[in-house]
Amino acid sequence: MQPENAEAMDAKAPSGITFGKAYYVCQVCGWAIYGVLQYLLSRSKGLPTGVLIMVSCGVGMVGTHLLRAYASHRRWQTIPQLILPFAIAALLIPAAMSAARRAATVLLFHTQPEPTPPWVGLAHFFQAALVVSLWCAAFLSANEVRRRRVAETETLRLALEAQVAQFRALRSQLNPHFLFNCLNSLRELIDEDSDRAKQVVNRLSDLLRYTLRADRVETVSFKEELRAVEDYLSLEKVRFEERLRVSFDIDPAIFDEKLPPMILQTLAENGVKHGIAQVPAGGNLAIVAHVVDGKLQISVTNSGTLSLTADGTFAVGLENARERLRLMYGERASLNLTALGESNVCAAVVIPASSNREGL
Repeated sequence: MQPENAEAMDAKAPSGITFGKAYYVCQVCGWAIYGVLQYLLSRSKGLPTGVLIMVSCGVGMVGTHLLRAYASHRRWQTIPQLILPFAIAALLIPAAMSAARRAATVLLFHTQPEPTPPWVGLAHFFQAALVVSLWCAAFLSANEVRRRRVAETETLRLALEAQVAQFRALRSQLNPHFLFNCLNSLRELIDEDSDRAKQVVNRLSDLLRYTLRADRVETVSFKEELRAVEDYLSLEKVRFEERLRVSFDIDPAIFDEKLPPMILQTLAENGVKHGIAQVPAGGNLAIVAHVVDGKLQISVTNSGTLSLTADGTFAVGLENARERLRLMYGERASLNLTALGESNVCAAVVIPASSNREGL
């Protein structure tokens, strides 16, 4: 989910009618087939007839190609812009093909064209006009299909950029809120227990380093996330001491599973901030994580009661985490906060396991 910058994307946006090798293959093959059919249906066979047909089809191929180049130069893309020029070209190009055939008869074979009834000349003209009209219709259809695909792609690109911007804005709010409390605890430890103060500094450094790295990656392994949470809880135990009791029930098989960074950290922080810290006697924080039916299920249960914020929603951190999961996984992920009895709250996250994320 890291799209290129807007300038780079704009540079790739089409400025007119452009096609790749498929256009040139269809152009050459189409006119060649028309020339072969003309030769097979003509009354006279031989080199002169073949050369004249080649000249006529060559003029038609060059004329339609110049029409396409002119439309691209003028940046015509929609059917209303193209219909009138193509209608005029459907008359001018057949006229040029007929004139080129007559001129080739004189210049190459030094003979005057045999007199033919007017209806024969009109038949050749309308035959060429029909072919050029079919070319214009096919070109208009192909260009319209391509234009709509480009518009759809651009719409999806803009939507993706908006989602990425929203995702980054949400993730930028997830830095630890306990920093000042941790520094206050550290200040007291420096005089009381210098060795433990050094451990606190090391854990705080590791946690902040992880937080900074989380801004540059989309997913991390569960093992990395768990290590950061352990650092966080160790720092909080300095402040809460025996009031914070932590337990883990983690399946070692899920250590390589991928999840968005700071998700488990957010659940743990929410449990401490809105649960343990609100209970005078402290409480328990239990972290459980397993893979069940192809889904990574994580729950953080803490002592405390379920309460809403002033606007009727849950904590900002959980709301942001829920939105991040929606942006990354859509309806395949969830985050729910529920009360377990009167003294416990459980925050549960469900995301697709790494082996079950095809199509994300």
